[in-house]
Amino acid sequence: MTSFLLRREQRGLLISVILGLVIAPLLLLLTTWEIQREFTRGRVLREAVDHSYEQRMQLQTVFSLMQDSETGQRGFVITGQDRFLEPYDAAQRRLPSQLASLRSLRQEDVGDLIAGDDPVFDRLEALIEQKQRTMADGIRLRREQGHDAARTLVSSGKGKVIMDQIREVIKELQAADKAALDRRIAANDALTLRTERLTQALFVVLVVFLLAAFLLLSRQIRARQQLFTVAQATAGRLDAILDNAQDAIVTLNPSGTIETVNKAAEVMFGLPRETLVRRALAQFVDLPDRGQLFVQHLAGGEDLSKGVLREFIAYRPDGTTFPVEASIGLVRLPEGERIAASIRDISERRRVERLKAEFVSTVSHELRTPLTSIAGSLGLLVGGAAGALPERAARLLGIAHNNCQRLVRLINDILDIEKIESGQMEFSLQPLDLGELAQRAVDGMAGLGGQLGVSFALEVAPNLGPVRGDADRLAQVAANLLSNAAKYSPAGGVVEVKVESPAAGLLRFSVRDHGPGVPEAFRDRIFSKFAQADASDTRQKGGTGLGLAISREIVQRHGGRLWFDSEPGQGATFQFELATIETRPRVIDTSEGSARVLLCEDDPDIAAILSEALRQAGVRVHTVGDVASASAVLEIGGFDAFVTDVRLPDGSGLDLLRRLRADANTRDIPALVISAEAAEGRGEALDVVDWLQKPIDLDRLRTAVHRAVNGHADARRIEVLHVEDDPDVHAVVRDALQERCTIHHADSVRAARAALTLNRPDVLILDLGLGDGNGVELLGELNNGERSVPVIVFSAQTLEDKALAASVDAVLTKSKTTLDQLARTVRKLAADADSKRRR
Repeated sequence: MTSFLLRREQRGLLISVILGLVIAPLLLLLTTWEIQREFTRGRVLREAVDHSYEQRMQLQTVFSLMQDSETGQRGFVITGQDRFLEPYDAAQRRLPSQLASLRSLRQEDVGDLIAGDDPVFDRLEALIEQKQRTMADGIRLRREQGHDAARTLVSSGKGKVIMDQIREVIKELQAADKAALDRRIAANDALTLRTERLTQALFVVLVVFLLAAFLLLSRQIRARQQLFTVAQATAGRLDAILDNAQDAIVTLNPSGTIETVNKAAEVMFGLPRETLVRRALAQFVDLPDRGQLFVQHLAGGEDLSKGVLREFIAYRPDGTTFPVEASIGLVRLPEGERIAASIRDISERRRVERLKAEFVSTVSHELRTPLTSIAGSLGLLVGGAAGALPERAARLLGIAHNNCQRLVRLINDILDIEKIESGQMEFSLQPLDLGELAQRAVDGMAGLGGQLGVSFALEVAPNLGPVRGDADRLAQVAANLLSNAAKYSPAGGVVEVKVESPAAGLLRFSVRDHGPGVPEAFRDRIFSKFAQADASDTRQKGGTGLGLAISREIVQRHGGRLWFDSEPGQGATFQFELATIETRPRVIDTSEGSARVLLCEDDPDIAAILSEALRQAGVRVHTVGDVASASAVLEIGGFDAFVTDVRLPDGSGLDLLRRLRADANTRDIPALVISAEAAEGRGEALDVVDWLQKPIDLDRLRTAVHRAVNGHADARRIEVLHVEDDPDVHAVVRDALQERCTIHHADSVRAARAALTLNRPDVLILDLGLGDGNGVELLGELNNGERSVPVIVFSAQTLEDKALAASVDAVLTKSKTTLDQLARTVRKLAADADSKRRR
């Protein structure tokens, strides 16, 4: 109901926004635009009226000048006196300019015309020119031939006819201009009427819209009030549900600080709600990697938005610990992302599991001794050690002996799976020949094959290198695969066993049968514990359903993989691959020296040079050429430092380094990285002692290795200035670094400047977003002292400026960096600074 009301309110709000911010301004804009157009049309009409009036006045002026010219010419003809020619002469002087002005006005009215485009006006000009010639002839005749000749010309009426024509043309022009003006006025009146109607309609629509908006707003206010009431009730129910939940439920912000808790959390951690809120989760729960700062790492590399389930150790105020299981998910709220965690105390579950494990172990061990005696005794009896037995007794003893053997295998499998799950299964890794192991496994299965009527065909490729593994455990894997293949092969069938090298540095052990194959529905769980294809398998074929699960775990512990290929009705092929330990000649230096360094480099020449340089540094060198060999050797342990190239034949040295940092047994081993590219992999917080770019500076290599095997830094405490305005973050960082560092705190740019003035630290940890400015303001001041200070930007903000990022020594993101990584980076930068000062 609440979500429905919320969606309805959101739709109402959206409609209100559309009406208020789009339609109303649009209506007003249309009205304004139409009124502006009406004003423009009125102005254009006034200009047209003025233009028409001016044109008619100009026509009248031209006609008046023609009349003045005719009057002056007639007075001169009658009197012969030149003073009568003054009006004539004045009119003749003005007439050309008046005609030009009149033509210009007509061009503005009808467009940019040439002389032939206005026939009526051209006819007027022709008549005026003709009239001018007639008047000029009369004046000439009066001067040359006297009064009679000129009077005769005037009396002929030719001039009067031309003048009458000029009058008619002028009337025609004036009438045409008046008609055009009348048409324009009529059109403008029609447009004005349309504008009036449109404006009235727009105002009516606007009024209707305002009324609708008012009604919608009233409805929205009522809906919001209803929603608020429902939200209050929902919040009350939710609070009641959370407070009555048996699990502790907490929400955290992206920096790992607790924002809300329920009553179960107060009971679980033994503190009131006010004390829990605004404190870091790491103060109550042992987060991964000995205290990761940010809850994104709680997911362990998985997608938090899909939800994850993790187990941790929690603390009580009295210092006691207890195991918890946390269901963690990402929550997106209007104010940003939050983490919701449902934490359950699993102390009782762990106790029950421990009791179960102890019970299984005790019972299994207690059963193994008598079963060994029983199985041995039955075997001796069946073998005739007590003499010949009656046929019926021999058959019954045989049944008992076979089932006793099945019971022994079941006990052994249960013990093995318990050891694997508890991490107690030990491996004695030694170089071994996989072909010989396959031969021994085939020989050991001869008896079972004879019972089932199945034979084994072994094919071992020549010149195979050794692998590093536990001979007994790998023999157990081979026996499981061979016995399964024999059980599911038809009578008279052949199980094909192969040992080959599919690629350089790899050996593959494969077992193929010609039985019914693996059913499609069973493939996804074939490697699960107690997995059987169907309920009849256990009775018909025998077995516990643990063999393949144990085999896969053993192979994976050897750094390999176990899989199968199968087509229904065409049998199945189970195979596993292991890396060889000599993909190229190894160099092991046995010189005197307490420190051991593992060098992973695939180029033999570079490996020889680096090995010699490392021997000169006083360490023993073990050299391998690929990731698989390095993984196998590192699992044995005993190395004080690790040097790896980035690009190796079977993978990346950085991927191997990531796995080392994720493993509790190898996370602290000092590492050096060799790379042909200067920036390759440097953006990650992998805690590297040094990055060496090819061609390698051997002196730098020896110095870095010496620093790595001798603990990165001397015994003195490192002075660290932490510029951070969040007191919770500072408290957690201080607790993480206090073992080796003296931490000074500044919560603002001003306080940091004051602290740098008093004392220059060994390392500066700098947040970007501070209350009185940005932490980058301090970078320019750090290089003005007697010595430069290594800077670690440790912030939730991303440092976008590449030039700025290059000017600092490390950029660590709060949401992605553990406190261990931060501590290792501080120690490394302090050691690097010490080394530079000693040079």
